[in-house]
Amino acid sequence: MHPPLQAKQAIDAALTGNWKEAVKINLLILKHQPHDIESLNRLGRAFMETGHKSKAENAYKKVLRLDKFNPIATRNLVHLKTSRFNRLATGASSHPLPMFLEEPGVTKTVQPIRPGDAKVISRLHPGDPVRVVVRQHNVVAITTANEYLARFPDDLASRLRTFIQAGNTYSAFIRSVDPLKIFVRETSRAAKYQSTPSFPLTEKLTYAAFTPPELIHEEKPDVSATEEQEEETFLPLAEE
Repeated sequence: MHPPLQAKQAIDAALTGNWKEAVKINLLILKHQPHDIESLNRLGRAFMETGHKSKAENAYKKVLRLDKFNPIATRNLVHLKTSRFNRLATGASSHPLPMFLEEPGVTKTVQPIRPGDAKVISRLHPGDPVRVVVRQHNVVAITTANEYLARFPDDLASRLRTFIQAGNTYSAFIRSVDPLKIFVRETSRAAKYQSTPSFPLTEKLTYAAFTPPELIHEEKPDVSATEEQEEETFLPLAEE
């Protein structure tokens, strides 16, 4: 089997929450490429999801022997030390990662600004649901426990605020943690904007890998928002 195809299958297994299969495929890759850092990180995550704490630690420690400052391994070793994990009977997560298929005009990967508490962000994983909420002059992402994560760039926030206030709804998920990126999908469109896509149709169509490439965003930001405006009360207007 060609290595890139194996990697894609390992990624697909993770995206669909088939962690038992993810373990199997990543172990197969590592049998032939024992120093493949991406496969080791994927294996560590798969072991975490199936409750194999010591095996996950071993995978991440091997990553750090190869790459001393690898942020994924470093973050997840801390997470393993501060969290409890239970072995799952089926090896499949009860919260599978969504398939991050890009649809022009309907989805967008956002790299937000002004990130919040690093400890809150470090607890996140790709596929975790988040909420998109609007304030009077900006749009922010928060966890399902209402913890602030980051602000959307002002140009995009201005566009989304208009749609949300008209009745559009959106779902959002963590796409990567380092750097923080959020995958946003339009889930319903207000009657007023039935023919208007949420995001510019010039967006690049891609199939998402586990850590996808950054999308280009060419709109000029609106820098008119003030610090006082950031303190306004959350108005949740998007689906989880």
